[in-house]
Amino acid sequence: MPATAALDRVTASCAAVIRGVAGVVAVAAALLGLAPPVDSAVLFPVVAGLLCWSVFFLWAGWTYGLLPQVIVSEVIITCALCVFQEELVAGTLSGDSASWVGGLVTMTIVAVNLAWRAQAAVPAGLLVVAAHLYGSGAFAVAGIHVLQVGAAALLMSLLRKGAANADGELAAAREAEEKATVERERRRDERAQNSRMHGSVLATLMMIGAGGIGATSPMLRETAARHLADLDRMSEGGGTGPDHVPLHERLAAGANRSGLAIHTRLVPVSVPWEVGEAFLEAVAEALANVLRHANVTTAAVTLTEDDGEVVVVVRDRGMGFNVARVPDHRYGLRVSILARMEMVGGRGMVESGPQGTRITLRWTR
Repeated sequence: MPATAALDRVTASCAAVIRGVAGVVAVAAALLGLAPPVDSAVLFPVVAGLLCWSVFFLWAGWTYGLLPQVIVSEVIITCALCVFQEELVAGTLSGDSASWVGGLVTMTIVAVNLAWRAQAAVPAGLLVVAAHLYGSGAFAVAGIHVLQVGAAALLMSLLRKGAANADGELAAAREAEEKATVERERRRDERAQNSRMHGSVLATLMMIGAGGIGATSPMLRETAARHLADLDRMSEGGGTGPDHVPLHERLAAGANRSGLAIHTRLVPVSVPWEVGEAFLEAVAEALANVLRHANVTTAAVTLTEDDGEVVVVVRDRGMGFNVARVPDHRYGLRVSILARMEMVGGRGMVESGPQGTRITLRWTR
């Protein structure tokens, strides 16, 4: 409860300071007001002890907060001073609320209410008032102290209630924010899954339309079966696939189904499912382009990983083409390769010329 904790820290610091300062002032007043029948041999040890206690109260309250044992000791010490005040206060001031003992009573009442809830602070304050009344017999002063007890308890109750209300509002706001965050994450995952499946199916359909995959191709059957299995998993709430897949195995299987003689150099790499699908479909499209346009029957596929960056290169020694002159209606490079990698946070680069074509796909963990 941050608001309540902040209030407790502030009240502890305030109580420590006002009680420490009040103790020093009381010691000075006691020494300056030394007069018969007060015996200096009695007063000096008492005020020395009071000064030490006041300094300790200031240090403990400022460092550790208003510890229960410290407050209990404060009540006991103040009650003892009240009971024996006739021996500590000059006769003209005995029982006066303006005496140094009367000032300590007020500060103790305030400190107790700053430290404790009203259920404990009011009885403790009334005990101090009773001790002062016993030692002085001043009923009028006792009445003033009772009012101080009630006012301090009421003020602190209102402040603590306000802090509790603030904590309630903060807790409700945190809960609402957590629910909103969960909902946003759920919707984001849902959109990401739908986007990945849309991209996968779209890439396959475009490859079929462009003639990259024949109607009776084993690759088409395998790709269609994989997409259907992914759709089944999504409909059952199981996500689109396993968390991670062996990319090298996927690429090796895809190369074998390409219809080309593929030279592979694939290091073992595992990537998230959606990233593996993007690499696989981009490589399939690149190999389909080699088969359709490069006028060669061989190609090379390499897979490496360096410092968390996964790199796949598809290279051929075909006739090449001018990348800048690829028509807009040809979606293979722009959508099935480059955009497909961008969907999973990767990127692609196409380089082509008389010496052949090189397509580089990158994804960083």
